[in-house]
Amino acid sequence: MLIPILGIIYIPFLQYFDTSIVIKAAEALAPLTYAMVIGIGTTQGLIIGEAIVERFPRLTFHTRVASIMLFALFALNAIANVIRFISPKKIHTPPILNGSEGFAMISKFIDISNPTTLLTFSLSILIFALLSMLRIRDYRRSFLLIISIVMAFVTSALVFSDYKPSEFEVLLYALYQAGIVGGVALGTRRQFSNREIRFRYMRERWMGNSDSDSNDYYY
Repeated sequence: MLIPILGIIYIPFLQYFDTSIVIKAAEALAPLTYAMVIGIGTTQGLIIGEAIVERFPRLTFHTRVASIMLFALFALNAIANVIRFISPKKIHTPPILNGSEGFAMISKFIDISNPTTLLTFSLSILIFALLSMLRIRDYRRSFLLIISIVMAFVTSALVFSDYKPSEFEVLLYALYQAGIVGGVALGTRRQFSNREIRFRYMRERWMGNSDSDSNDYYY
């Protein structure tokens, strides 16, 4: 339901929103743009990677397996997102307003008979479930929220308009996704070597979670 809701909100603005000026400025400053996009993605990945290990400290006892699984999960998700960004399935009118025609559009947009669509949908659900279990606070939470809102606007705008991203825009999105994957790998690796996390996990496992310091650590 998120995509139709975003479509209803954005459709009145998409006809008047011109991105050509922003894109031209970004292309003129391509090295700086690349660095910023990679930096944002890497920072996002670092926050997520560290939060995963903090939330599931038992992973520190299975570093090799956990590293490979997390890297594979986010890498596959990144590849699927880039493919979907290159050729998104268009929805020109809000499906919720069109009765049976709307349901036909939804079934076309989420075609479970397509293995690629099914894989993308499954990965998205798995990533969402994983992120929903993380407890991120302070500025990190605000940063992730802002980036998520911006990316939701961009991807939904592609779905509900006839706009086709250029090669430069596809490259930027691919670099952003690669930054997330690299950031997750770096964040988890750094936390896997954090002996304090392992010590606290062992202490709470054998002594119980009784003091307030431990509660603050997880919440």
